Formats: sequence, structure tokens, C-alpha cells
Amino acid sequence: MNSVRPKLSIVTANTNEKHVTLPMLASVYKTIKKAAPFEIWIIDNASKDGSVEAIREQFPQVNLICNRVNAGFTEANNQGIRECKGEYIFCLNPDTLCKEGAIDRMVEYLDEHPTAGIAGSKLLNADGTLQSSCRNFMRTRYLILQHFFPWNRFFPRLAGKLFLTYWDHSYTRPVDWVLGASLMIRRQCLEQIGLKDESFFIFHEDSDWCFQARKAGWQVVFVHDAEIIHYGSQTVAKLWGAKLNIEVYKAQHHFIRKNLGARELFYHRVFLTLLLNIRLIKLHIARFMKKVGEDDYKSSLEFLRKAIDVQLHPQLVDRKPQMKSLVEASMGKSSASS
Repeated sequence: MNSVRPKLSIVTANTNEKHVTLPMLASVYKTIKKAAPFEIWIIDNASKDGSVEAIREQFPQVNLICNRVNAGFTEANNQGIRECKGEYIFCLNPDTLCKEGAIDRMVEYLDEHPTAGIAGSKLLNADGTLQSSCRNFMRTRYLILQHFFPWNRFFPRLAGKLFLTYWDHSYTRPVDWVLGASLMIRRQCLEQIGLKDESFFIFHEDSDWCFQARKAGWQVVFVHDAEIIHYGSQTVAKLWGAKLNIEVYKAQHHFIRKNLGARELFYHRVFLTLLLNIRLIKLHIARFMKKVGEDDYKSSLEFLRKAIDVQLHPQLVDRKPQMKSLVEASMGKSSASS
């Protein structure tokens, strides 16, 4: 039995994602050179695609927890985190590929900056283009400023400082929150703020965790020279399909209600309702001018009506999504959004 405490623990939740989880694991073992010793925990959410058997065969050193039902992303992560022994815990999505030195660099940064409680890497799309991986918290004033003035067109440098969605991710800096696809947390920070909030089934558990860390006095830092490829929506598109963004809205409401208060949630819902109605008017105009096909018009109309309804009548998140069949999933994969 190995009694040496690992420097790093890596946690991944897998749900019928053998085709991405196996390459992800290979990239981890290939690219980590300094952050050793390390351990990996895979929490499998009742996969039916042979994931468990394949992981056991190809990576017998990986620790596996096999759930009989889909516990959800957040709960599954917490299952793994409870077992972790590392000084740092790295929550990594299965639909990722680690580039050379990425994980080592994140560990190095946390080693050198004891006030940083959470670090997030730079995320890249499959074609190597930038994926926005750090954001501002969802305060209505930021949304209003961002949507009603073209900051990025007239003041691009200022826009990058004010709104992280406009920032070019070209240097390391403290941020509000980083995407949970690649999020490393210091054990001392974890012990202070606790596990992820399982009332978030999957979306915005990362922003909530970062909010708690900042509230406790820790920095949340984006590390620009740690690069990881993130394919995005490999699982969630299968679970919710066209309802994916509706579930994101529901999680946003929960985050704001919990952390920013009922008044902020009211302002948020009013503003989003306004924006969605503007989009609805534009859609009708586009149809009238024959700039949108009938099928696209109907699908967009259905989504906007549901999105507006969620803003007007807040709803609970869907905690029992139905996984599509593997045939349906393969047909819909090309249309999944990141």
C-alpha cells in the first residue's frame, strides 16, 4: 500500500463518455511531469457504453466509483473530492485534452501564490481557437452595460477589463469565476468553503464555488499559460438537447437568489425578459423579410417562448434528465453548442 500523500488529486465525472474520457486520461498521464505523485478518481454515472470496463482495462491505476444512477455532475464531483488526498484537487471534465505542461503549470502557480484558492486554465476549442473560460458574476448592471453599448467595438481594451467575455485571455489575472471544466482548488480553501453545492445539478456549480472562495477571502485566478482543449457539451447536449439553455437560465436564477439576493434576481429576470422579447421581435422581422427559414423560425420561436416563460415564472432545475439513446446522441452531436 502506497503511504505517500499525493501532491495532486484529479476528479472527473463520466456519463457514457468513453470516447472522450479515455483520450483525456491518456493526455493527463502523458503531460504531467512535475505534479507528482498524483491520483485520479473517475466517478461513473451509470454509463451503458462500456466506460467502466474500458477504463479498468486501459488505466487500471485509476480509482473508480460506479454509481447505479446518474447522480449529476456536481454530486459526482463531490463523491470523488471526498476521497481525494492531494494538496490540490483538480476537477477536470471528461471532454478535455491536456496540453503539455498545463496541469504542472497550474500546480506551480498555486505553489507560488498562497493567497490563490482556485485556479482555472485557458480553454481552447477543438480547432485551437480561444474558448471564453472566465466570467463576471451575473450582476444586472454588468449585463445592462454590456448589452446596450458596443464597448468591444469602440473601447476594446476597456471592454476587456470590464467584461471578461471581451477579454483576450492573454495574461494571468484574478477573475470572478472560472469554468468548472478545468478548475483546481487548494485543500485549505476547500476545507474552509466546503464541497460544491449539490442543489446545482450541473450548471453554475462552478460560479457558486468561486463566489464562496472569494467571499472567504481567497483569490480566483485565471492561469493563461496552462492550456487545455475543451470540446464542450459532450454530455449535457444528450441530456437536455434543445432545453439545455433553459436549464442554464434556471441555474442562473438559483445562483443569483442564493448569492446576490431576491432584489438582484428580480432585476435580472426583468432585464432578461426585455432582451428575449427584443430577440423575439427580431425573429418575426427576419421571417417577414424571408431571412430565416421556416424550420429555424419555428425552433427559435419555441425556444424564446420557453426562455421568456422561465424568466416570468422561475422554475426548479431538472434533476432527472433523460439520456438520449446512443443513436440519437450521435445524430445530434454535430449540432451541440459549447
